[in-house]
Amino acid sequence: MSARMQPIRLQMVLAAIAMMCAAVLTGCGAGVLAPAGTAATSAPATIAAKPLTGMVMGGQQPVAGVTLQLYQAGTSGYGSAAIPLGATATTNAGGNFNLPSYTCTAGSQVYLVGTGGQPITSVTNNNLALMVGLGTCGGTYLSNFINVNELTTVATVWALAPFMTGPANIGTSSTNTAGLANAFAAINELVATSNGTVPGPTLPTGATLPATEINTLADILEQCINSGGGVAGDSSGCGKLFNLAPNAAGTVFPTNTITAVMNIAQNPARNVANLNKLRSASPVFQPAFDVNTPPNAWTIAITYTGGGTLSTPSSIATDAGGNVWIANSGSASVTKLDDTGALVFNSTAGGFSSPSAIAIDGSGDAWVANAGNNTVTELGSAGLAGTAYSNNGLNSPKSIAIDGAGNVWVANGGSSKVSAFTSSGSVLSGSPYTGAGTTTPVSVAVTPK
Repeated sequence: MSARMQPIRLQMVLAAIAMMCAAVLTGCGAGVLAPAGTAATSAPATIAAKPLTGMVMGGQQPVAGVTLQLYQAGTSGYGSAAIPLGATATTNAGGNFNLPSYTCTAGSQVYLVGTGGQPITSVTNNNLALMVGLGTCGGTYLSNFINVNELTTVATVWALAPFMTGPANIGTSSTNTAGLANAFAAINELVATSNGTVPGPTLPTGATLPATEINTLADILEQCINSGGGVAGDSSGCGKLFNLAPNAAGTVFPTNTITAVMNIAQNPARNVANLNKLRSASPVFQPAFDVNTPPNAWTIAITYTGGGTLSTPSSIATDAGGNVWIANSGSASVTKLDDTGALVFNSTAGGFSSPSAIAIDGSGDAWVANAGNNTVTELGSAGLAGTAYSNNGLNSPKSIAIDGAGNVWVANGGSSKVSAFTSSGSVLSGSPYTGAGTTTPVSVAVTPK
């Protein structure tokens, strides 16, 4: 791929998800399916939603007797208890279901979980658990036919893994509802919830998915779904899967398939080769990895090209709305993508020259360090106008950060100085700063206080 078309990979689930889990989730245990009505009490509902229809599939066959429950994601913390919505429904012999109308809180995120059922005639699998993220309460999904299968489960779990501790425990803090909404939006890039196929309808033009990896994960799951169940350590398809997918500590083994794939998503580098061998010799979802050629880790990333605007991208930042900003050192420009990866603009305003770093301030403006002409550019959120600031000790600036007061801090790789500007671009008193062992600095960060 040429330098002018270099893609940028924005991982929906990072390889370091295990550390993220330990750092921000309330727990990463096996997760227990909570009976309807036993989770946290819902806030007053404000939207009356339409009935939902759909089908539950195990591989390419319908599953009868599956119990369907809608949930509204919690807002009392990461992995907090979700809120059951409305009445449950059960799939018929053809795997079809009809969920009655229900109410949900405006702006909340809604998802559907199916448990139990008979993937094989007269054989009940109590370990079966499939899901699909539907999106914002009152959103366009309300008129769609919903397909619930292994692919929708993989897409939903990998998108929501940082926010979940179990099938009935998906939530975020009250200050990060936008982050959860963006994660739900990513589901529709990965999979089409109306028919359970990859990719999803909102995947931007030019973006690509690791379809082989997604299919393989679904194939691994399918071996447990279309069976009579089992327990960790036995010779059944479920037993083998559960034994290879314990919690982060390796001490608690899952008893349902959603928790199993959640544990894999949160510990993506563990038991990769052995998990890859669990799929059948004739995988349902194709193409799939060869059983003897596993991936390095079970991470799922979407690769974006920025509408062809990316050129030797050197730095990346996100704003409060989930938009992604990229500094292009190869084309002296800044690209802005929305939270789905679609191109918002590519700007050359503001005198960019070999931009090396980018940061976003509280008003949504981007600050760009220009290593090519020893300046710092403030670019407006719309990308239409930019102001370049010079002097103040700027010398081959390599990194940029913004503190809580809006002051801009710049590490100068061409000298032994750190420059600082106010939010209006004026020189901060005492800047540029030297001493304390600073020599050709290449990075800068600001403490939370």
